[in-house]
Amino acid sequence: FFLQRLSSTRSNNRKLKPILCNSKTNSNNNNDDNQNGEQFEPESRGVLKVPPLRYLGDKQLMQKQDLVSIEEIQSESFQKKIKMLQQAMKEHGGIGIAAPQIGWWARVFCFGIDGSNPRYPAAKSIPFTIWINPEIIWSSNMNDTLNNKTDEAKTKTNWMWEGCLSVPGMRGWVERPKEIILRGLDENGNEREPQHLTGLAARIAQHELDHLDGKLFSELVPDPRFLVPQASMDMDTRNEWAENWPSPGSYRTAVGDLSDVK
Repeated sequence: FFLQRLSSTRSNNRKLKPILCNSKTNSNNNNDDNQNGEQFEPESRGVLKVPPLRYLGDKQLMQKQDLVSIEEIQSESFQKKIKMLQQAMKEHGGIGIAAPQIGWWARVFCFGIDGSNPRYPAAKSIPFTIWINPEIIWSSNMNDTLNNKTDEAKTKTNWMWEGCLSVPGMRGWVERPKEIILRGLDENGNEREPQHLTGLAARIAQHELDHLDGKLFSELVPDPRFLVPQASMDMDTRNEWAENWPSPGSYRTAVGDLSDVK
C-alpha cells in the first residue's frame, strides 16, 4: 500500500479548482462548541479529553458535515480538537477515524498505521496524515456506468471485510475503487498536493470520507449475508462456514486483506 504525490501527467494537466471552505460568517455549522452541542472536557494543560465514540443510529453521526473555514482551522480551539482526534484514534485502536465519530461535527479525518494493529494484523505501515475538507477528484472506476459494469470495469474495484469503531463487533464485505486521488487541506489549513492512494490506504480514506457524508460501511454491503459478527471472522469459526459462503471472494479473504473477487 502506498501514498504518492500526483504528477501532472496523472491529472492530465487538468487545472484544479480551489478547495472549498466555508467562510466563518456563513457557515451553518461553524464548529463552535456551544452552537453545535460539542462539549469537550479539558484534561490537562489545555489538552482535550477524548470523548466517547458515537455509534450507528446516532442522528448527528449520520448527517453530512459542513466544510471548515480557514479561520476555524487556524484557531486555538480547532488545533486542540485535531490533537484530540489523533489521541482518539490511538486510544480506540483505529487505523483511521473521522471527527464525527467522537462528536466533532467537522469535515476532518486522519489515518495511518505505525507498526502492528491487532484489528488488522496483516496490514503494513501507512504514513499518518490529517485531512480537512477532503474530496476525491479521481477514482479507478470513475468511468463505470452505474449498475452496468463491464468485466474490465470490475477490475477497477476490490472488496474487503471492513470494520468500524462506530459499528463495533461487525464486519461487512464492501466494494470500493482500488485507487483514488485525494485532495484537501492539512492540519494548518494549507492545501495538500493531491495524493494518489492505492491498496489499504485508498480503502481507509474512502471509508473515513463516507463518515463525513453520514454514511457507514454497513449501508454498503450487497445484501444482509455480507454483514457478519466479528466473532465469525476468527479462523476457527470460519472453518465452519459453508464453502464459498457468502461468496467465493469473501470466503477466502482474511481480515485486512483485499480481494479482486466478490
